[in-house]
Amino acid sequence: MRLISVIALLCLACAGSAGARTGADQPELAPATPPTTSHGAGISEDEAVLRALKQNPSLRAFRKQRAIAEGQIVSATAITNPTAQFQLVHVQTGSQMGFAVTLKWTPPQPVIWSANRSLARAHLEQVQFEIAEQEWAIATQVRTAHSTLLALREQARIYDQMLALRKRMSELLQTRVTHGGATRIDLNLMQLSALYAQRDLDDLSLKRTEAQSQLHTLLGVLSATPLEVSGQVPTDLEPSALPDVDALAEQALAARPALKAAQTRIVQREQALRAEKARRWPWFELSGRYRSTSSATYPNEGLVGIEFPLPVLNLNGGPIRVATAELDLEQALAQTQFQTLKQTVYTAYAELVTRRNILLRYQRVVLPILAEHEQLMELALKGGQFDLVALLSSEESALRGQREYSDARLAYRRAWLALEAAVGTPLKEVTK
Repeated sequence: MRLISVIALLCLACAGSAGARTGADQPELAPATPPTTSHGAGISEDEAVLRALKQNPSLRAFRKQRAIAEGQIVSATAITNPTAQFQLVHVQTGSQMGFAVTLKWTPPQPVIWSANRSLARAHLEQVQFEIAEQEWAIATQVRTAHSTLLALREQARIYDQMLALRKRMSELLQTRVTHGGATRIDLNLMQLSALYAQRDLDDLSLKRTEAQSQLHTLLGVLSATPLEVSGQVPTDLEPSALPDVDALAEQALAARPALKAAQTRIVQREQALRAEKARRWPWFELSGRYRSTSSATYPNEGLVGIEFPLPVLNLNGGPIRVATAELDLEQALAQTQFQTLKQTVYTAYAELVTRRNILLRYQRVVLPILAEHEQLMELALKGGQFDLVALLSSEESALRGQREYSDARLAYRRAWLALEAAVGTPLKEVTK
């Protein structure tokens, strides 16, 4: 950064002034070397997403619901077992005994059996869509945490460089105060500036710790060791990279697993209503009986029968009304969810456009002003026309501008991910 070179020139200028007063006993100040950060080492964003989809504990537990839904299909399509009854029969003539065997079986009603099967299959589809929705949400959270760590790492690097330079300047001013080349006020101002930089760096460290904790939780990592992240915060500012908002809304209605899960819940309620309507009509139960006694007249006896309820007192009206109301409720909830999701896409799109304009303004207006400011400060230093208070004030403004630019990039990335989360698919795939 040019601002760092300006501060370094100030250090050298102060060192030259102190050397003119003290002679050869004044130590020479070495130029500041910014800390090196390896952007190639660490886990990338895509690698973090794949790791989270594989190891996230809540997601792994949520996937267990698929096996439950599959078992419910087996239960819904199972045929009812027959019942057998064995009885001892006491014959009234003498002390002879006999026995009787009764067999009963209720065959499945085709409409109810089919409705229960369709309901169970729709529930399995609902669980699968909910799992997909959960996976998409986890992936978005991982990408957000990863981008946050990248932005905080870049800001920490800037503050590390600034803090190192201010400490060098404080040491140099301490030497100048000792030899009468500077005042205690100048030294105090520089020390306060270093304290403020250290405070900001501590705040960044706390934010990085929180982001690391979130990333550890998402990846299912049980460790206190921070995860190294690699890459840069992506900021695609090309106008062609942003599709039409109406196309995004339609894509969201077609792609979001949550909406598909809502549709499967409607199917379940429809099948439940279908089953309740089928229960209005009587369904039979088959039975057969065989009895053997020691009676000389009728030693063997057989009986075959059919049993069915009479729909005289009610036609299953209560359960049908409940199932109808549940269907209406599910349809209303789905319609609300459709409208809410569509509005979420519009809101996320509007925020992304605003964040893009802010970031473009920083690139087109703010960054050139900061660069010009550094050039002017460099010229002022070369001409010996600088004031410590003005220098610190301008340096604080420049540092704040750089941090705000980093925050603007991170906010744009978060808005991009929020829009992707609402749409349910990467935005670049929508533009194809």
